[in-house]
Amino acid sequence: MPVMLHDYLKRISVDVADRGPTLELLAELQMAHLLAVPFENLDVFHGRGVTTDTQHSLAKIVSRGRGGWCFELNGAFGWLLSQIGYRVDYVSCRVNGPDGWGPPLDHCALVVHLRDSLGDGQRWFVDVGFGDCCMVPIPLTDGEHPGVPRAVRCRIDGDEFVIADRDLDDVWNEQLWCSFEPLELAAFTPRSDYLQTEPGLSWTTKPFATRATAADGSRITFRGQVVRSREGSGEFEERTVAPWQSGAVLAEQFGLDDTFEPSTTV
Repeated sequence: MPVMLHDYLKRISVDVADRGPTLELLAELQMAHLLAVPFENLDVFHGRGVTTDTQHSLAKIVSRGRGGWCFELNGAFGWLLSQIGYRVDYVSCRVNGPDGWGPPLDHCALVVHLRDSLGDGQRWFVDVGFGDCCMVPIPLTDGEHPGVPRAVRCRIDGDEFVIADRDLDDVWNEQLWCSFEPLELAAFTPRSDYLQTEPGLSWTTKPFATRATAADGSRITFRGQVVRSREGSGEFEERTVAPWQSGAVLAEQFGLDDTFEPSTTV
């Protein structure tokens, strides 16, 4: 087993041994990744710079014990899955925000192709880089599917699909509008560069980190000086911390050391 693959699996505490690329293993890997590797913007917030290149992302996540945003997290996780034997596509997603749907390439996610017992192809949506996202693979078929921490609904529309989840008020909210077209990670580079350099965007205005804390969907989030925590799929509880406490929160809750020197890789 290559050293980087061994160290990556050690980072997320999964032993693949001689296991093949099954749905069961895919679900285990996704869950473990979301529990171990935070979604965070510290390099972007501090202007250190990030890239979509997997060598950058692997060094950051595996060697430096960090997290990242979608282009890094799903970029690296797609590499991990491909090394284990999965067929993985990087796909472009539009994000539904306060002003409606954002542009293509705004989010990078994964479509994983599996074979069932009859040899037929099945497609599964997998995402470890969208913060409070579904923690299990989602079958890319029309209809409602079980999810963690919330139920998920998928709508197929030709070469595209839409992912929605159901909130605590039993209201469905469309989150992602995605294309099935497989892309190289380099296709996301212009958007990645824009999101980390355009003045006034949320990525550069406040430090942010979030990760799942249990397999039932429990989660902790840090943004600015506000810490939000949730048990399962319940309501978030908030508390405010002083600026001098931020480093301790990042270290204790996310395993992040925010004192290192700026990266020299970009």
